[in-house]
Amino acid sequence: MVKPALEAFRRQGVQFEVRESLNAQHLTELARQAEEEKPDLIVSAGGDGTHHYVINGLAGSEIPLGLLPVGRGNDFPKGVGISTDPRAATGTLLSGRVREVDLARAGPVVYACVGGAGFDSIVNRYTNERARGLSGSPAYIWSLLCCLKEYRPRPLEIIADGASFSEEVLFAVVGNNCSYAGGIKIAPRARLDDGLLDVCIIPFMGRLELLRWVPRAYRGEHLRHPRIKYFQAHKITLRSSSPMELLGDGEFLQELPATIEVVPHALRVIAPR
Repeated sequence: MVKPALEAFRRQGVQFEVRESLNAQHLTELARQAEEEKPDLIVSAGGDGTHHYVINGLAGSEIPLGLLPVGRGNDFPKGVGISTDPRAATGTLLSGRVREVDLARAGPVVYACVGGAGFDSIVNRYTNERARGLSGSPAYIWSLLCCLKEYRPRPLEIIADGASFSEEVLFAVVGNNCSYAGGIKIAPRARLDDGLLDVCIIPFMGRLELLRWVPRAYRGEHLRHPRIKYFQAHKITLRSSSPMELLGDGEFLQELPATIEVVPHALRVIAPR
């Protein structure tokens, strides 16, 4: 997708410079450096993980971000309305509109899509480290099956806008975007610009029940499960007496405890008209 986009820029007389990162953290540094040069647009070419690090260099900037979805999941571009078709995505960069979207902040780091803790974060980490040859939904499903040996309930305390909840759960997510992991609509009511975060708490369930539940989550129909809890809040704290990781946009953020809060209109992104 990158090469056709560059060719389209040349045909349109767009002046551009390509910068390649050496590692994830270098992406954030490149975004900050580019922002200081005050270009009309900064484009991130990659998947949700790549966009995550670029966003952490651009959050709060007036310079808009363009997205070329060439990764495994591409949930953030889809949430913005950007097509994964190369021509359509390039057309959005050339003629789209600026849209302001929210971000979720956990400590010094922001994320755009979904943050999760519990069994979900274990599957996400496995996908990043071991499912290199797969993309989208197959990568997540394969990783889930491989991680069933780690399948057990975890104690979790959640404090959301002053209200508290404590229970043994399978995992919990805090979503800014409606989907993650290549199309799982885990937070189906989430909107990128509503000033709220969506919390979905998945109770511990049997393995067979879980495998029946996952296809419903891809359709956003899992909220019909009588024991799933779902609500919206501005600020959420996650605590556990067991070691648990918080991952956001599929990337490690921190160990629990963690406090996540919405940052309204924190990012300017190019979206379809």
